Amino acid sequence: MKTVHLIQHTHWDREWYFTENDSRTVLYYFMADVIARLEADESLGPLVLDGQTVVLEDYFQVAPDNRERVLKLIAAGRLLIGPWYTQTDFLVVGAESITRNLLLGMADCQTLGSRMPVGYVPDSFGQSAQLPMFLAQFAIDRAVIWRGWCEHDVASSEFIWRSADGSSVTTAVLPWGYGCAKWLPTNAEEAWRVLPGILQKQAKFSASAQILLPNGNDQSPFEYGVPAMLDTLNEQQDEYRFVRSDFSRYFQALEGETLTEFQGELLSPKYMRIHRGIFSTRMDIKQANARLENFVSQQLEPLLSVVWRLGLPYPQTAVENIWREAMKSHAHDSIGGCNSDRVNAMVKARLTSGQESASQLFELNMKMLAEGIDARQQGKKIIIFNSLPYERDGRVALTLYVPGTDFCIVDASGQPCRWQIVHEEQQDMSVIVQELSNSTTTVWYRKCTLLLEAKALPACGYQTLYLQEDCAAGFVATSGEISALENAWLRLTLDEGQISLLDKRSGKRWEHILQLVDGGDAGDNYNYSPPEEDWRVTSDGALTSATWQRGTLADTLTLNWSIAAPVDQLARQQHLCNTQLNVSMTLALDHDCPLLDVQVSLDNTLRDHRLQVEIPTDIGEMFHFADQPFGLIRRENRPQTLAVWQQEQWTEAPASLWPMQSLVMMHNQSHGMCVVTEGLREYEIPADKPATLAITLLRSVGWLGQANMPWRPGRASGMVLPSPDSQLTGPFHCHFALLPLHQGPDATFWRDVENWRTPALGWLDSGWSRFKTNPHGKSFPSSYSLLSWDTPLHFSTLKKAQNGDALILRGWNPGTSLLSSAAPVAAGDITPVTLAETPLCAPQKTVSACAPVSWRIQPAKEGKSDA
Repeated sequence: MKTVHLIQHTHWDREWYFTENDSRTVLYYFMADVIARLEADESLGPLVLDGQTVVLEDYFQVAPDNRERVLKLIAAGRLLIGPWYTQTDFLVVGAESITRNLLLGMADCQTLGSRMPVGYVPDSFGQSAQLPMFLAQFAIDRAVIWRGWCEHDVASSEFIWRSADGSSVTTAVLPWGYGCAKWLPTNAEEAWRVLPGILQKQAKFSASAQILLPNGNDQSPFEYGVPAMLDTLNEQQDEYRFVRSDFSRYFQALEGETLTEFQGELLSPKYMRIHRGIFSTRMDIKQANARLENFVSQQLEPLLSVVWRLGLPYPQTAVENIWREAMKSHAHDSIGGCNSDRVNAMVKARLTSGQESASQLFELNMKMLAEGIDARQQGKKIIIFNSLPYERDGRVALTLYVPGTDFCIVDASGQPCRWQIVHEEQQDMSVIVQELSNSTTTVWYRKCTLLLEAKALPACGYQTLYLQEDCAAGFVATSGEISALENAWLRLTLDEGQISLLDKRSGKRWEHILQLVDGGDAGDNYNYSPPEEDWRVTSDGALTSATWQRGTLADTLTLNWSIAAPVDQLARQQHLCNTQLNVSMTLALDHDCPLLDVQVSLDNTLRDHRLQVEIPTDIGEMFHFADQPFGLIRRENRPQTLAVWQQEQWTEAPASLWPMQSLVMMHNQSHGMCVVTEGLREYEIPADKPATLAITLLRSVGWLGQANMPWRPGRASGMVLPSPDSQLTGPFHCHFALLPLHQGPDATFWRDVENWRTPALGWLDSGWSRFKTNPHGKSFPSSYSLLSWDTPLHFSTLKKAQNGDALILRGWNPGTSLLSSAAPVAAGDITPVTLAETPLCAPQKTVSACAPVSWRIQPAKEGKSDA
């Protein structure tokens, strides 16, 4: 006899084709019904509240009077909550976001009374290979998932899933989804007509006699009559024994079973769609999210940590609120962009609002820091902040407003610093400075965007420079005509409109790099779909201008293309070029770094298309590498299952479209090519060009869902709703870099990657500010380092601990080799902790691939906490 574990639940999409306002209203009545029925019948329950505490946060906003009733049901184990704050995506959002999601979910569960000790992931569009690691760091050793699994990955639907760092969780798949047993009849005879078919499918790949029966669906009413109906069926048949259960009891019943082990990601869309296309849908939302995640975790929180140790308050609740609002945009539909236009606007608004709050916190803390620094030189203070935990030289982007032609920037000893102007324009200061807004006289200044050379920046700290107006620069600026971008490592040339790049170290030359390729997209917000007969246009022959510029710190080449292109899908079918795609690309080669910086700007006038930049690698390997949360993953260039997906009638094609955090590369022992991006999350290995990295810059579609697409046959995903905003017409900008590899990804290569991804930031104390604060009366040094951690690990964050007056410092192994790990050098007690910020027994002397390392730094003298 098989044991069937009834799991009553709800799956709660906060937004999708409806808004969060809609779902919150429905939630009010859903929860009122659940509470009343659980209180009236003590035999009912438990009910799984979708594994995310934000459901209750939303509910308490509209029904605060019911809080105690809910807490009583949680304490009795009849409402199961957590472990997540929101049901996050795992392939598009960043590692710190996933960590904070569990951290805040755990904090909510502690406040509300209990935590479901199962990593419940019912609807993520594919599963990260790092999920077991994240769960293990939070003392969770069991997971329930849907989407991405099939028997080509692991034969059974229950298995031991290991991450590359050795962490493991016992995992159960919902092979037919969380809604496979929704809306069951409450009459036993009627239910028995449908249940055997459901149970046979559920048990098809099972390694045991234990079967999960998830009973619930999207925003669907509590099916309170089902348990009694199953009790009746227990009396009428002996093939199955139905039990009122939960995931913990199910896993207890699995104990003793011998389960297969599996390591890797789960991205197979055989039985359920994973929507290979959301990685590039609404690229503006992807960029906004990456910008916010990186700024908060790698710039704002480290700055707040530094000034907190200097005596200023740490606004912990304000920062936590930024994270919570961002995570409301991290669910699979939300960050995927597969929503109605109204919802996508709300998703982007949350991220934009978070960026505004984070930027203002950064601005005000820089202002307070500058206020306390005793000047060493004449002039306005420029603070250069280095969040990375090691001393470094850097190139700093800085915007200055100066009244005259000449100015000088000097260090604390009065020595001039070198800089070059990247862009300059006139600025009416009355639109920036509140004090001038009511003036009858226009005050014009030069607005100069600079690239500034900063030397010996303190580890996790700052140094002070000084802007001296109406003074000579103090160095001889480099300028003149050039015909190539060249430094000690690289040489870039332009020949008949085609770009070539030479790596002088290996002698390897790549021809025709950075080709723009625009093709049709007959897909929707869920999936890219090639038209049945695509017609692609490229940047070849469309170059209108090329401007070379020699600079003091970097040389640049600016290219402008006007590409004749079809305006929409109909024109593409007719091979009719009836509009222009105008694209500008600025290539910058630093004099002191083997890295090519690329900025692309365009005016998107096309619809139903996909724009990629193709970068040949000339690597003959069958695999490549991309980054994933806290690690690197190796993938096949061409998935083997492409040979069988149509024959086996998969739900969508396992196309060679892949997610990345920010990096993808192909290499062998002698040479290779790496692309690092700022917010671009998708790349493709084209079937006809297996040695090419095609980075998706922009994807434009006009529908939320469509049916019968070549790579996704059958029904429409989501709703068949027009989504004109997803065409993303108008200005678009993106930023990435090329790093040629020489003899593989060594320590120098990884240091160059990290320095590009996490630049030092500059801030000018102009004396003008939109907001005024009273003097704090504190005094700060002109240069300061909070701590030092000179490690090959990559920096992830420095933040205040979730609990207590301490700091959390985190890094991770970016490569595939074992790295040594020394403790950071800082004042106070330093102890190793998990991502959950709980103590470890002993520090890690070595760090495996795909592993994070966290340290708790308890100050010797207690600082001030949240003000």
